[in-house]
Amino acid sequence: MKKILALTVLGFALVAFGCAGTQTRQETPVTKQTKIKCPKCGMTFTVGEGLKAIEKTR
Repeated sequence: MKKILALTVLGFALVAFGCAGTQTRQETPVTKQTKIKCPKCGMTFTVGEGLKAIEKTR
């Protein structure tokens, strides 16, 4: 009975958290010089340029 309970708890833990464990890759902070790619046209812009374009449309 204890084995079934332990396997059930382990199964729920795998479903909830996945097999990857903790994130090993360090996230870099987003600055205005960070490059992003437009999904429509494929061009690469900086975040600052994108923000300026959004501000113009408002």
